[in-house]
Amino acid sequence: MDPADVVDDSFRDLFDKSAKIIHEQENFEQAHKTLEDHFNHLENGHSRAVYQVPSIAEQDQPLVVKFALPVSGNSGTSDALYPVEYTEGWMSNWHEIILSHFDILEDVLVPVVDHHEDGLWIVMPYAETLPNSQEVTMELRPLSERIEQANVEFVSHGQTTGQPEIYQIKAWGLYQGECRLRDYGGIVVADEERLSQLPYPLSEPDI
Repeated sequence: MDPADVVDDSFRDLFDKSAKIIHEQENFEQAHKTLEDHFNHLENGHSRAVYQVPSIAEQDQPLVVKFALPVSGNSGTSDALYPVEYTEGWMSNWHEIILSHFDILEDVLVPVVDHHEDGLWIVMPYAETLPNSQEVTMELRPLSERIEQANVEFVSHGQTTGQPEIYQIKAWGLYQGECRLRDYGGIVVADEERLSQLPYPLSEPDI
């Protein structure tokens, strides 16, 4: 999917300007005031802020943009996944950019359709929240097991974890009539051969 067919150029420019305010000035509130004038603010997580935006595609499917927030994660410790200082939301965005193109899981994920060149923001189709029920839990179980069996690592705050978020219903959504994982910033592709072919950064970008 060509990003130019999905995200309006004026939106992309606004995303870039907002990311610059967030990371250069470390002023999320100022960026939020600008974004809120144009888009519906959905939520703030620990390391990212999420907004709903309209699509210019023919199907007029709404989108979400996830901004990395300037919240530092673990670094330089013996059990940290990354040996350098990093911003957690920024790494989460990169995890989703890369995993979105991991062939064996493409049909389980809500795809990343556009992103900042340094991963400061990413755009995905909007996926509706699933009801919190036993029936949904049972439906998600085989999908979660597929992800567990793939060549990936699960991380939380820069460290590997044995309690991946894929077993939480809130991480999933309804996309094109199917249950898809919409929050996978804590999943890292562990295939070294594949990673060596990708622009996978291990230091903060210069803005």
